[in-house]
Amino acid sequence: MEIISSLQNPLIKETKKLQQKKYRDIRKEFLVEGVRLVEEGLKAGSLSGAFYEEDLLAQERGRLLVEELSLLVQEKALAYCVQVAPPVLQSLAETRTPQGIVAVARQKEAVLGEATATAAAKPERGLLLVVDGVSDPGNFGTLIRTAWAAGAEAVVCLQGTADCYNAKTIRATMGAVFSAPLITGVSWEDVRRWCRAHGYQIIAGDLAANTVYFDGDYAPKAALVVGSEGQGLSAVRREDVDLCVRIPLANGVESLNAAVAGGLLLYEIMRQRALATVGGNVV
Repeated sequence: MEIISSLQNPLIKETKKLQQKKYRDIRKEFLVEGVRLVEEGLKAGSLSGAFYEEDLLAQERGRLLVEELSLLVQEKALAYCVQVAPPVLQSLAETRTPQGIVAVARQKEAVLGEATATAAAKPERGLLLVVDGVSDPGNFGTLIRTAWAAGAEAVVCLQGTADCYNAKTIRATMGAVFSAPLITGVSWEDVRRWCRAHGYQIIAGDLAANTVYFDGDYAPKAALVVGSEGQGLSAVRREDVDLCVRIPLANGVESLNAAVAGGLLLYEIMRQRALATVGGNVV
């Protein structure tokens, strides 16, 4: 078995380019590292190829993962699964202590009208998360993960929001990047028009709002907008929002982390729907 030990290997050099956003955008691919994320990418059928180091084979979970990836190579469902020297793997990883494996995954960006399969199946209900200018990749990744857990059909990423496929974003999603439909490259005006045409209530958090979030009257079809922690909404205009709600804060506290605020609002919408579904009793 050939082991790649040179950083000048053509495949390694081409793969390293995916650490830059411009190449991720051109090739519609991104890097994932660590056993769990590679497993999630494998489960989703999103992987193009993989690199691993020998120490990974000492762990049963790692060995089984490499065996499964190697079988896919034999079946021509994966381009390659190659062993590399530790310095080579370190050069591909973006963490100080990589977990022995790095893979290349295909982006699965969605189109707004096609991403709402759940809403199409249940036309009376729907939930979108619209992220407006959240620039911290960790917060953004957590929002993607939380939206998927709360049953959102899609996450819409407006201009000024962190890159969906930044390494920190990917790690924070904990694998949700492979499942949650991500919609990029759309303007707020396009999203607003789509929401109006399909009967979605537009909701946003606002520290100055009169309505506390747990008293909000949320429609069955809702688009929740989450802005940045420091500046709030950016592309989204206040006059476009149907319902503004506030999260109560203790005296002296200026704001909540964007991911925490988004999680609270998503799960309050989810809670109210559960109440409505079971006739007022949450089970």
